Amino acid sequence: MRILAVEDEVTLLRHLANRIREALPGAEVLAFDNTEDALAALPEKEITIAFLDIAIDNMNGVDLAKRIKAVYPDCDIVFCTGYGDYAVQAFNLGASDYLMKPITKEKIEHALSMLRRASVNTVAEQGLYIRCFGEFEVFYQGEPVAAFTKRSKELLAYLVDKAGALCSSADICNAIFRTNSDSYFRVVKKDLNNALAGIGQDEALIRDWGKLGINRNRVACDYFAYLDGDPRAVNQYKGVYMSQYDWARKEL
Repeated sequence: MRILAVEDEVTLLRHLANRIREALPGAEVLAFDNTEDALAALPEKEITIAFLDIAIDNMNGVDLAKRIKAVYPDCDIVFCTGYGDYAVQAFNLGASDYLMKPITKEKIEHALSMLRRASVNTVAEQGLYIRCFGEFEVFYQGEPVAAFTKRSKELLAYLVDKAGALCSSADICNAIFRTNSDSYFRVVKKDLNNALAGIGQDEALIRDWGKLGINRNRVACDYFAYLDGDPRAVNQYKGVYMSQYDWARKEL
């Protein structure tokens, strides 16, 4: 994870960068005391989160945020300031949080809990991550998994939608395949098993006699996080869920 920190007072910049590192050990923090160097770094370094002071030399933080968003639309913006004057403008821009100085580790952690971007989740970056908000997609080590057939991917989506409940082959076939063919189900199930085994994630499924389910303890998923009340997942949900499947619920 790469994080941008911009603050034109060097002492405050050092303090901000240190608090970010305390809250996110292992993150790469790019710290700049001026907007020109910060903007110059953008094309070379993709930014996940930007912590920005409001009053920065010749450009205020809101204008800098607009420039960052133009390059990386998914970047989370967190403003750090001693002024409350720009709060409405900041949130209209889509800021994840607005922190009043002095900045503490606890305030940084609160900002992280409000992030809108799912890929911030380090579990998602390192292992199996399933995205349900928007279009359903499966990632491993941060990359989409291409091994699924169309039907095996839909089978996985259905199991995820059931959030760990064991589903019978008959229920699955009736719900998504529009057929009662047990042989067809076995083929699709085998394809799903092979796709997950190919990335070393076959334990993501729970198998019982004639039933199949998703092992919630073995995957990271925005929908599961939403069900658990994670503020990041609540922020990420924009009213669209598994958009490519007509059987999927229209709202949570």
